[in-house]
Amino acid sequence: MDDDGFEATLYRPEEDRYPGRVLIFVGGSDGTYDLPKIVAQAYADAGMTGLALAYWNQPGLPRAISRVPLEYVGKAATRLRSLGYAKVGAWGISMGSLLALLCGAYLPELVSCVIAVSPGDVCTQAMTRGKALPGSAFSFRGKDLPWMPLDYHKGRVVRDFIRGGSLSMRSCYVHKDQAPADAFIPVEKIEGPVLLQTPESDSMWPSRESCDAMMARLDAAGFAYPHECVSYKYASHFLVPAKLRSARLFRIERRHPEECWESDWKSLADALQFVGECW
Repeated sequence: MDDDGFEATLYRPEEDRYPGRVLIFVGGSDGTYDLPKIVAQAYADAGMTGLALAYWNQPGLPRAISRVPLEYVGKAATRLRSLGYAKVGAWGISMGSLLALLCGAYLPELVSCVIAVSPGDVCTQAMTRGKALPGSAFSFRGKDLPWMPLDYHKGRVVRDFIRGGSLSMRSCYVHKDQAPADAFIPVEKIEGPVLLQTPESDSMWPSRESCDAMMARLDAAGFAYPHECVSYKYASHFLVPAKLRSARLFRIERRHPEECWESDWKSLADALQFVGECW
């Protein structure tokens, strides 16, 4: 589908249990296109049409999450509309959750449902693997979206991994409370249901705290659409129905592999139930 200005793969179910609806799947800072493909396929196997969308680290695409235009996702949503899908939603994990939430907030006419997994609630500065870059991670109408600086130090990340036994970028967010107010994602501008899914204790970054903040923000705004946060006791940052080698970087995955695997698949079932009932 790259002739339409984006790189994506469409997954259609044998039996469409959610007619007229489709989810766009975007991955995170790991930079692999495989993850959204695997998750989109799992959703398709369960009856939901999905479009796995690459937005960086692929041939012809940016080599970093740097000033990624929300309009790129908008192109994919517009193409899906032309294929007959009346409702287009966005599913994103980790840094991809920021992209999904931002698209819901800034492109509500195109994205009418958001599922954010292990999410953040603030737009950060640009990054690539193991390195922070100048400017915002995302842009809209040719301008950087307001962003929060990352307090990234590779040595500290390595130290925290050795001490805690899990990959952790939490130290990058120690000054989150000092982030510019306009860097926080205006989730109340989303015009459709919002589902947040988070590990109960995410060693990677403060996703549970971000979920709580977003739910409070939605409630304070009198958000008119269904919105829910579901947390999973046994789960890592990679809360997806996929066997990932990198999941072994998280201690909870090594100690409770079966329980985490159950949570991974429950997250899919919970999301589909939410889609079926609320969208």
